[in-house]
This record gives sequence, structure tokens and C-alpha cells, in this order.
Amino acid sequence: MIKKVVIPVAGKGTRLLPITKAQPKEMLPLFSSRRNSELLLKPIIQLIFEQLFRSGIRNFCFIVGKEKRIIKDYFSPNYSFLTHLSSIKKTAALSDLKEFYKKIEKSNITFISQTNPLGYGHAVSLAASFVGKEQFLVHAGDTLIISPNNSHISLCMSTSADGVIALKKVKDPKPYGVVLGKRIGKFYNITQAIEKPKKFISNLAIMPVNSFNYKIFNILKKIKPGTGNEIQLTDAIQKMIDLDFNIKGFQIHRSSLHFDIGTAENYWHAQKLSKKLANNRLI
Repeated sequence: MIKKVVIPVAGKGTRLLPITKAQPKEMLPLFSSRRNSELLLKPIIQLIFEQLFRSGIRNFCFIVGKEKRIIKDYFSPNYSFLTHLSSIKKTAALSDLKEFYKKIEKSNITFISQTNPLGYGHAVSLAASFVGKEQFLVHAGDTLIISPNNSHISLCMSTSADGVIALKKVKDPKPYGVVLGKRIGKFYNITQAIEKPKKFISNLAIMPVNSFNYKIFNILKKIKPGTGNEIQLTDAIQKMIDLDFNIKGFQIHRSSLHFDIGTAENYWHAQKLSKKLANNRLI
């Protein structure tokens, strides 16, 4: 059973400027379920945390940038604020925050600073001491997937493979890391992983929910900067394949919903979809 998750939240969010000048994109809100006939707005990072908590994870490591103190503050319970909410009769927000704080209190939360923005793979590499010699999850802080019974998370934790990669077929694979592999039953045996291919290789895109053997940290320390002159997690996956590690993948369920807030257009679509789901108490 995987017990730990690494959540990189250190990206600059430059595609969402100017709002991300002072506010991390991971703190941008989506609509959440109605309580007492009120719609709630929750930061996407809270929705991700709560989903992982429901999946049994209790050990969280956030990789933060030096401008992201706000995330650490948000995950620090503020009970005087609850008293204030009670005094002004904000019962829906009060109830939700009480539940959120209870989850925080039942969790072990670590914050590690990425002082230089050297890439997503570099951010993951900083969690080596947190992970130790265990299998662990990696979940991006700016992408939420909703699947039946959180199957995209449980599938990542269901096999002893050295790496398990969530995948989705996309129309335009150029913005993604993609994989090649042979499907056997529920899983693909991954044979190649490429970051942001310039020509069409595959439409099986890597989703930012994966699990890995701790030995990936040795690989992340050694690989050279790739696309964007950054340390790419996709390149580490390819190196694991080259070294005969067992890397598997699975397609997320066809009914799964994918909330990616990395661009202004994607964030607009995520807000519209989340409001629709919140009205029906599905998020």
C-alpha cells in the first residue's frame, strides 16, 4: 500500500499572468458542492488533497517555490478564523473548513522548497528524503482528475511495477509527454516515453498522476536537462525503461473528468465544468 505522495507546486504559472504574480495557480479556485444551498469555491490544491486523503494517503510532501508561502499558510489550521465565520453565520464555509482542518490534523504534511525552477523532474527529486525507500505517488498540484471511485489513483497503487503512469488519449499530443507500449489487459507495458514530441509518435498522453519506485531518485540526479532546458520527469521514465525497470501505464476511465488549469482557456473550461458538477453535488 502506497502511503506517501509528492505534490510539486513550485511552477511559476507564467501562462496565467498577471493573477499568478502574487497568487500561486494551485490556489486558484474551482466550484465545489453546495452546502446549505451555497456554492463553495475551493483552491484546486485543496480538492486534490481531499481526493488523495479519501484514497487513503496520509503523508503529503509539497514542493513549493519561494513565492508560495500562501500554500503553507493555507494548510495551517486557523481556528480563530473559524470563530469569525461562526459569528457572521457563514455556516457552509465553516462546516467545510472544519472538515478540511480535521483532514490536515490526521495527516503528516512536509514542505520542501525548490529554490531554483529547474523543472518538474527536479522538483520531484527534492523529495528523496521524504520518500525514503518506498513506492510513492506523484500528483501535480494544478491538475485534478475525477474518475469513478478515484480509480486513477487506485490503479497507480494496485501493482508492484517500478512505475505506473496514468494515460489519456488526446487529439493534440504536442503539449504533453507521450508513451508507446503494448496493451495487455488493463495495463500497457511502456516501451518508450517522449516529452512534447515535435512530430506525431503517439496520442497516449501522460497524465500527472503516477507512482514510482524510490530508485527513480538516483536517475533524476543524473539525467541532463531536456525540453525547455529543464529536468523532465518523462526523461527519467525513459531512463528507467532503458535500465529494464518495469514501467506500466493505464488509460483513465472514459467517463473521467480532467481539470487542467495551466492556461487561461483551460482554467475557464475547468470553472464552467466544476460549477455544473457542484450544482449536482458531484465535486
